[in-house]
Amino acid sequence: MFSFTKKQEIFDISGIEIGGQPGRYPTVLFGGVFFKGEPDFERTRRHLQKMLTLSKKTGNPVIPDFFIRKDEYIEEIITFIEKTLPKNHPFSIDIIEPSIKIKTLEYLHKKNLLPRTIYNSIHIGITDEEREALKKYTPEMAIIVAFNPKDKSPDGKVEVLENGAHLLDIGLLELSKKLGIEKILVDTAALAPGENSGASIAALPVIKEEYGLPVGCAIHNVVEKSKWLNDFESARKIVDSSSNINIPVFGGNYAIFGPIENADMVLPIIAWQDILVSEYTENYFGISPVEFHPRRKLLQ
Repeated sequence: MFSFTKKQEIFDISGIEIGGQPGRYPTVLFGGVFFKGEPDFERTRRHLQKMLTLSKKTGNPVIPDFFIRKDEYIEEIITFIEKTLPKNHPFSIDIIEPSIKIKTLEYLHKKNLLPRTIYNSIHIGITDEEREALKKYTPEMAIIVAFNPKDKSPDGKVEVLENGAHLLDIGLLELSKKLGIEKILVDTAALAPGENSGASIAALPVIKEEYGLPVGCAIHNVVEKSKWLNDFESARKIVDSSSNINIPVFGGNYAIFGPIENADMVLPIIAWQDILVSEYTENYFGISPVEFHPRRKLLQ
């Protein structure tokens, strides 16, 4: 468990605070909203309500992470977000195709939703058109993926933040600020087993100490790609959910924990770990948890 010498940034988006020294704020949890084919909004509504209820119980803030894969669903999904989420509740949009990213930004601007938007994500594959769209339609917050294909170690992740690993004309941190995005979350890029996947966890304290920025990752991606777990089907979901414990243990601030359907397992597990971290950091470093921390809400 850690305490950092670098001043730790705390960013607010619509009332949810992310960052700070370990033990102060609860881990923020991003639940993935995936649609296979045509969106099933009724099913998604039930899962969202369940995740929000669990959040109130444990104290861990939750943010739905909407995957948008086809441009014909942009308006439907954004309208669903606007009508279903509590007023001003933040959300993230997770999009691969640059052209869909641009169209989604335009529509979010049209609906006045950019102040609630976390852009997932900016990485070395960013196009010139995407840069221009982000300048014009700037989200409140963005996730920067510290993926360096040349060096997958923690040092390589720092390099891509600093200078783009010479694969871009500029480092990702400076690029984000030039685009007008001041609230930055660093994703340490969890890779497949055999691809130095553990470096995504080792990089969490490295980046927090170097920059003081909120950090996290989607460590569950490593579990998804661990084919050997297919021989242990009854344990697979437990391993997937509990893998997120690594993030608060190593000083991280947020976890992209996978499908929103797993919220019922992930939230109690992370609340439990947040309590352990808080007990230690307060006793050893004098860092008191906020009033809505799981340690305050669940240990009464």
